[in-house]
Amino acid sequence: MKRCIVFITVALLTVNYIFGQEERIIPINISYFGETITHPGIEIGYENTFYKGFNFTASIGTYIHQRNHVGLFLSTGLNWRHTFSFGYSMEFGLGTGYLHTWEHGGDTYIVNDNGNVSIKPKYGHPHFMPIVKISLLGWDFRKKTKIPLRLNADIIGFGQYPFNSYMMPHIALRIGGTYYLSF
Repeated sequence: MKRCIVFITVALLTVNYIFGQEERIIPINISYFGETITHPGIEIGYENTFYKGFNFTASIGTYIHQRNHVGLFLSTGLNWRHTFSFGYSMEFGLGTGYLHTWEHGGDTYIVNDNGNVSIKPKYGHPHFMPIVKISLLGWDFRKKTKIPLRLNADIIGFGQYPFNSYMMPHIALRIGGTYYLSF
């Protein structure tokens, strides 16, 4: 896990350098990611505003759906955010990602052609993850104070495809903040 966090930090610093902002600001987002609202998880991400409220995001996250599955995802998105002069903001976005799930809560068994039972290997399942984000509760403290922080609560709709040859819809609650590191 530590290697993963170091890799993400280096990747985010590199992306910031590539986009070449004059003022060295690195927006890092850390959020609670509750799949089906109550299944706990965490998401860590980066955003880069590139044109009049439009921003690009990249993130990695995980969640645990007890006695069902564990999900690990990588996602990117394009969002539009409007921030009012007093700090309130709302945001809408679309994205895509990769979701990998593993069974949670015990072993899975398979039966071969001879009738022998064995434990199924735990490689997990890869999935395509389309994402829709709606955020009507955001507050940017940079508008009225010098605190480089933005808090938000988002509703995330995402899909898990394939799931028994269909798209399995999910909903998640993401509550967190973006800290704007500057140097």
